[in-house]
Amino acid sequence: MMITNALGEKERFDQSKVERTCIRAGASREAAQKISRYVASQITDGMRTKEILRITLEALERMAPTPIASRYDLKGAIMRLGPAGFAFETFFSELLNDSGYTTQTRQILQGACIPHEIDIIAEKDGKKWLVECKYRNYSGEYIRVKDALYTYARFLDLKEGYEQDKCPVKFDNVWLATNTKFSDDVEQYTKCKGIKLTAWKYPPGLGIAEIVERKKLYPITVLRSLDPHTQKMFAQAGLMLCRDLVKLEEHQLKDIAAISYNKAIIIREEAREICSQ
Repeated sequence: MMITNALGEKERFDQSKVERTCIRAGASREAAQKISRYVASQITDGMRTKEILRITLEALERMAPTPIASRYDLKGAIMRLGPAGFAFETFFSELLNDSGYTTQTRQILQGACIPHEIDIIAEKDGKKWLVECKYRNYSGEYIRVKDALYTYARFLDLKEGYEQDKCPVKFDNVWLATNTKFSDDVEQYTKCKGIKLTAWKYPPGLGIAEIVERKKLYPITVLRSLDPHTQKMFAQAGLMLCRDLVKLEEHQLKDIAAISYNKAIIIREEAREICSQ
């Protein structure tokens, strides 16, 4: 059966992919097999992956605990960061901080020729990285080589600015991060220039999805119990990760988001279950 991905391209439906993702989200093998068989039975030729996701999430909610459905929708949760009031560079800086980097976000630095707004300045082991974040609203979008060229040109201007005493930061290298994918020519160019890349599942085992799942750094946008208004209230309070909610008491969440105490209990419990499994 052929389905239509986010780019509008045809690809073969892979039932085992649904099963593997369910297991990674925390479902038992038996439940994952049952869900994947059900999803496969609902597929029609040419169905869009967005519709398949909806069917899968509904099946997960019926056949597995809520936190599993929440974790399954991690990619969608990252896509909802922007509308929820979170900047992707803030989220990525949280991932870097958890890996031992110290970070500053949205800094303006003078280069040799022009000033530049830097998404993230990351420092670790005495080295400083210029981190450029490329957020996309659709999972099928690729980051093209022009973005890599633009980022490296900014790095060179800032490096020259430092040599001219215009830029206070001496950058050692460049890091390009995205919530989607890089095109092949980006990987080729950045390998040649020594630019570090992080994408949804790149490099293998060290992509954003793997980091979030391994370290349980789930954004609050995964929570099924959150409505847009509550997301926005938490965003204004700087509460980005599920673990941030777990650290607070129910009455604190109630006051921050102006919600009922019972609602605060539900939200905190879902966040706790997501972080603990």
